[in-house]
Amino acid sequence: MTLPTSVLPSVASIILVDDEDDCNFVTKLVLKKAGYQGRLTIFTSADDALEHLRGGEEGPDLMFVDINMPKHTGFDLLTFCEEEGLLPNDRTSVVMFSSSNRPADLQRALSFRSVIGYVEKALTVDSFERVVREHDRNRSN
Repeated sequence: MTLPTSVLPSVASIILVDDEDDCNFVTKLVLKKAGYQGRLTIFTSADDALEHLRGGEEGPDLMFVDINMPKHTGFDLLTFCEEEGLLPNDRTSVVMFSSSNRPADLQRALSFRSVIGYVEKALTVDSFERVVREHDRNRSN
């Protein structure tokens, strides 16, 4: 099942922050299968993603952030972003993206004001569709 074209324009830009190349490859394939044709920007470190977000460019519609990465975790990235006022914003919905299904990780992820959800790896068309629906609900409030 793919998203109706009327839904896809609500997500024109996605940032994926994940240090695993295999996961990034699979995510690209799933997004394509879901009919996503917008811009996908991939960062393999929290530091590179933070530098990009600090650059003043308009933020993405969706941001998938891995929890466990070397040097700075996804939680570190969100802490920096929220402390600096980069997130939350009127545009970006953040989804924590992890192979961990630990309740403590889920609870911590949802404690960030910018996080709308938590998706266990690997992304599926169904989980992407759920994220887009949640993003749309949050933007319409």
